[in-house]
Amino acid sequence: MKVLKKICQAGKAFTGFLNEIAGVPNYERYLEHFRTHHPGEVPLSEAEFHRRSIDERYGSGDIRRCC
Repeated sequence: MKVLKKICQAGKAFTGFLNEIAGVPNYERYLEHFRTHHPGEVPLSEAEFHRRSIDERYGSGDIRRCC
């Protein structure tokens, strides 16, 4: 059981690492930052956070292409 638990932890850490490289937004990190730097304010819900992240990355409906 301990070996399986360690394998799962390593897998989660590796997945987190790959997400960092790919630029996938991390809601938990956002919440930590928000609690530290914006006490007393209400953070975005997880759905709102991901929607805003997608809009910031790809635009809010505008087609972006080179040609």
